[in-house]
Amino acid sequence: MSRKHYREAAAVLRAALPPKGKRQPTRTQTVREVAAGLASMFAQDNIHFRRSTFMDAIFEDAP
Repeated sequence: MSRKHYREAAAVLRAALPPKGKRQPTRTQTVREVAAGLASMFAQDNIHFRRSTFMDAIFEDAP
């Protein structure tokens, strides 16, 4: 997969997060679990993939 795919996946997950300032821990946790699963798959596909960078891209604006 390319960086474009990683960015697209991050954008989809970021859009699934609750709006800033709205506390929905279950929804945020679900997004975090899906992101972690995708990060694991991406890491298997690409040895240069950085899980922390991917997770930061999703949760940079999270409450």
